[in-house]
Amino acid sequence: MYSIPSFYELGNCSDFLQTEMSNLENGNLSPRSIAEAKAVAANNSHKEAERRRRKRINAHIATLKTILPNTIKTDKASLLAEAVRRVRELKKTTAELTAMEEEDTDDISNTKLKCIFPSETDELKVSYCDDNSGLIKASICCEDRPEIILELIQALKSVRGKVMRAEMATVGGRTKSILWVQILGTVGNEDSLGTLRRAMKVVMDKSTLLAGSGQALPGNKRPRYYHF
Repeated sequence: MYSIPSFYELGNCSDFLQTEMSNLENGNLSPRSIAEAKAVAANNSHKEAERRRRKRINAHIATLKTILPNTIKTDKASLLAEAVRRVRELKKTTAELTAMEEEDTDDISNTKLKCIFPSETDELKVSYCDDNSGLIKASICCEDRPEIILELIQALKSVRGKVMRAEMATVGGRTKSILWVQILGTVGNEDSLGTLRRAMKVVMDKSTLLAGSGQALPGNKRPRYYHF
């Protein structure tokens, strides 16, 4: 019965493969030898890919050890279980704080400290404040990127909007901005809502466009637009 020779006995594997490939070019290898040489090359490629994969996993596990608080057990299963528990806890806290934020008043004079947390979904909300000030409250939530503040400024300038108050927060690559805006010369005009919304929608569409190109939002995150 034919058996594949041990490459450890033949010396360096790469030298052996180089010799075999040279023989292949010269037409000195049989079909069986050619198949064996290809199988060895594929096996070595698989081993290298597996080695890199294990290295990446171990690097991420080491990172978890440094950022997870109060880790007693440091085996991989325990670390992953603690990471899952911690993420669920943070998501619950974020949902509670977001609910508290939505119950807050639109009054611009309210200086009470509150928490703002970006959601995982793109959102654009535009509505008049309930305090009869004539101000428009605009809220935008999307992927954070260096140029987004400049884009918001340009959008407001294009509709002659003046920011009377602004609150912003960025968490985990997501950003949320709440702006109290006065559209100069059109106080109380219903068209002001549509004008401001269209200007800010351009900023939101930028995130959607980048998402489609794989540079920003994952494909399963769809933007939501609100116009009251």
